[in-house]
Amino acid sequence: MKITKKAVLSLLLLGCAGTSIAGCSGTSDSPNESAAESNGGANPVTIKWYVTSGTSNQPTTKQILTDYKAESGVTVALQVVPGDGEAIYKKIDVDLSAGGDVDLITIQNPIVHAKYATNDWLLPLNDIYKEEGYDYEAEFGKNLTKFNGDTVYTLPDGVVSWVVFYNKKIFDDANVPYPKGEWTWDEYIETAKKLTNASKGIYGSSMPDYDSILYLLAQQRGINGYKADGSSNYDDPAFKEALQWYGDLGNTLKIQPSWLEIKSKKIPYDTFMTGKYGMQFIGSWFSFAPQDLKSYPRDWKVGVTQIPIDPQGKNSIGSSGGIAVNKASKHPKEAADFVKWFAKNNYKYSGGMTAQVNLSDEEANKIFTDMASKYPASDGITSEELKAALLTPNLGIVPEKITGTIPTEYGNIILQEGELYLVGQKSLDDTINAIKTRADEAIKKQSTVN
Repeated sequence: MKITKKAVLSLLLLGCAGTSIAGCSGTSDSPNESAAESNGGANPVTIKWYVTSGTSNQPTTKQILTDYKAESGVTVALQVVPGDGEAIYKKIDVDLSAGGDVDLITIQNPIVHAKYATNDWLLPLNDIYKEEGYDYEAEFGKNLTKFNGDTVYTLPDGVVSWVVFYNKKIFDDANVPYPKGEWTWDEYIETAKKLTNASKGIYGSSMPDYDSILYLLAQQRGINGYKADGSSNYDDPAFKEALQWYGDLGNTLKIQPSWLEIKSKKIPYDTFMTGKYGMQFIGSWFSFAPQDLKSYPRDWKVGVTQIPIDPQGKNSIGSSGGIAVNKASKHPKEAADFVKWFAKNNYKYSGGMTAQVNLSDEEANKIFTDMASKYPASDGITSEELKAALLTPNLGIVPEKITGTIPTEYGNIILQEGELYLVGQKSLDDTINAIKTRADEAIKKQSTVN
């Protein structure tokens, strides 16, 4: 998918993680009239929303609930689950499988989305929105995630695309020009080589240890994780090439920590902020770190540029999140209205990217101006720089992860088997065969359950 100028914020991509904030309905910023009317009488409705303790404690969350109630008359009560994202989904899994009726479910990523849709725990929103005349297709376009052809279970509350943050001081010290515009992974690697300085403990590159990193090149090329018959497609040569490519970055080229170093030294995802890495390849959600000088004090400047690409796959990658409605909700219309409102307004509270594709140039430019203002002035990051990094109109866009019938299992299998290769305990061919075999077994088991 190519991002057009008109589809402005669309390209930031499908999936990431909906975390904080609000929305709207119809083509205005107010919830639909039927919801407001039905809750303005003697029996106002309260809908419940599963959130983590971290989300519940965010000032923006309280403001969201206050603003939405003022516009709709509906109270959104938080169903708080202590802990992180893993804890909340363990709780939700148990509740939904037992017929629990908490109305709203935060969908943090495509894996959760696919799992809950496959388990038939979510309410399709198509008919509710069509009945009230709401054109969600025009609002979110290709940022919508659909199942079984056109079934929509959530609206994207934002989009997260992958980018490269870079340390300007390390570039300056190495006399290397800052990266700008379209570039390839070969150019990224050559740049990282020039930045790497073992005597000073400086690596040119850093990447998170996610399962999707192990098949990054294949994903950028649009290679499906499943064959047409539903079996695993991990024997496609692109997956083998992608795993070897990633392993070589740390084991052979040594431009970034090896997998063994990451695990044995427990190198955290935010290690870029130590000032010892020239570049950080990661989702745009990471922008919170360079923006936060209190938690991450530094005397060096940060820059940001677009994702490198492979000549065989000129695609950006990303993810989106949102809120879905429990199929057992006692207030489906009111819950669907909040989903709509949240999706349209979340970016106003979070400071992130909206998933709407029908914004005017003025609205789009304001978003990037606001985003740029959140960085320290000393970084010199401009709205145009952010627009170039995030919208990447010269690239297509593909999902960050393999989802499908066994999204969680697939990712775990890739991590478990991939690690054995990355630390030298299993050959590349044996690793790929093991992933393929185990994935096929999991797919077969899932089909038997269904």
